[in-house]
Amino acid sequence: MEGLLDNIILQEVSEPDHINYGYFVGKNRNSVYKLKSALYDSQLNPLIIKDADHKNALFAKVLDSEIDRFLEILKEFNFKKVKLNGNSIDEVKWMFGDGWPSR
Repeated sequence: MEGLLDNIILQEVSEPDHINYGYFVGKNRNSVYKLKSALYDSQLNPLIIKDADHKNALFAKVLDSEIDRFLEILKEFNFKKVKLNGNSIDEVKWMFGDGWPSR
């Protein structure tokens, strides 16, 4: 689990209000629905945006205080993280209303 945390957290900051962004891919579209249901039941508050181009993928915005449980749930549903480059991270932040993409 610790290796998974290292791969997903974009910046290592030990502040509970620090925001982490990620892009995750599941096995199929049903994986996304099951994940969303599990997150709802868990009472976590990540923001999720489904990828319109890939029905089995999503973008996530998660607080540090919730990241451990969020990653456990992702692991339960076999989601994999896709590494994003700097420009992509800026665009993901922009999708969530957190800044503007740099170009």
